[in-house]
Amino acid sequence: MSYILEHTTLGFCWWDIPALIILILVIVVFAWKHHDMKKQERDLEDKIAELYTDDIAKLDSEG
Repeated sequence: MSYILEHTTLGFCWWDIPALIILILVIVVFAWKHHDMKKQERDLEDKIAELYTDDIAKLDSEG
């Protein structure tokens, strides 16, 4: 067991740095798109609520 511990090193390749940069970029883009999607979803929900509010007001005034 001591042989394994003495001769084992954490090896890094030069490709690890660009891969890490790309991973960070992918995470940032995902978070940004997710934030924009949630904002768009709230806007659409507000528009739907506004449309239904107008319909309910018309029905109440007729009845």
